[in-house]
Amino acid sequence: MYWLKRILATLAFALIYSVGMGQGKLQLLQLPYAVSSINEEFSGMAQYHKRIYLLPQYGNHKETKLRGEVDIYSISSDSIKGAIEGKDTLHYFRTLKLKNLNQLPNEITDYYQGFEAITIANNQVFLTIETQDKYYYCYLLKGTLDTAKNEVYIDSRHFIRLHRYPYIVNAGFESLAYLPKEKKLLAYYEFNAMPNGGIGYLIDPDFKSQPKPIKAPYLYFRMTDITATKDDRLYGINYYYGGDYYDYLKNGILQSPETKIKAVIPDLAAPLRNNPQYLNDKQTTYARIVTLKNYKAKQWQQVVTFDGYKNNWEGITLFKKGALIITDANRSTKQLTTFGYIEF
Repeated sequence: MYWLKRILATLAFALIYSVGMGQGKLQLLQLPYAVSSINEEFSGMAQYHKRIYLLPQYGNHKETKLRGEVDIYSISSDSIKGAIEGKDTLHYFRTLKLKNLNQLPNEITDYYQGFEAITIANNQVFLTIETQDKYYYCYLLKGTLDTAKNEVYIDSRHFIRLHRYPYIVNAGFESLAYLPKEKKLLAYYEFNAMPNGGIGYLIDPDFKSQPKPIKAPYLYFRMTDITATKDDRLYGINYYYGGDYYDYLKNGILQSPETKIKAVIPDLAAPLRNNPQYLNDKQTTYARIVTLKNYKAKQWQQVVTFDGYKNNWEGITLFKKGALIITDANRSTKQLTTFGYIEF
């Protein structure tokens, strides 16, 4: 039985295929077997020193929360490049332990609902924590990366409170990036369709000053992750699932905005003309990558669309001529972990 599992796993490693999807071509890559289960609710991704770091929402230890072990993973960029080119398979990965989490104050541990975003700069790992829906704050942590020990030692005394607004079910600060030119961290709230846009924060990486609130450009649906280039251009995942209709579209702030959506998102014009209830169907998903020239820009521009069906896309990092993206499996056999490369 053991050898049968290993054979099946090896065959799975070799599974790489491309699917044409609207404007984009998504190449699916099979993650190493040990980190591709439904327990790996991947919620963020970052690139640092020729490795890709994958952040599970609960570190594969949901039940013990921050009082037990929490793991993140990394894979060699060269291996991923080889897999994209059909020359390699993703057998190997490293597990990194998040240390010192049990020393965090009760205000974080009591309301903790998982990790949502990761970015790495100057050997510091930055992680956002989502909290219970009606709690005022989400949190930003930092820790020192030790690749020799495969550990991230969390600074339990210094953290940033990020005030969530407005109250939206299951919304937190899912998007985090380091801006190399600005030398700041940028965090965006998940919901940004307020009348004047959403909210974000510019944050000093040393955590010595309070985060600076900034405007986030108006955007329908969820902003689930962002990444930045060397000149601070931003790329983000904009994702929608029909089950979120009453949280993200008809939620007291927005009132059935289908008419405006048809005008600003041309991909959805025909489906909405054919079925005015299209966005209120739990089978409906929509996923795309959008971009901003920098955080001061006023409007997101669409880069590419790709398949959203049964895939809650929550992590992005730029790679080669496009981006790597990854899903949150949500511990459901109906929504499996998916990892892929999309060129644009």
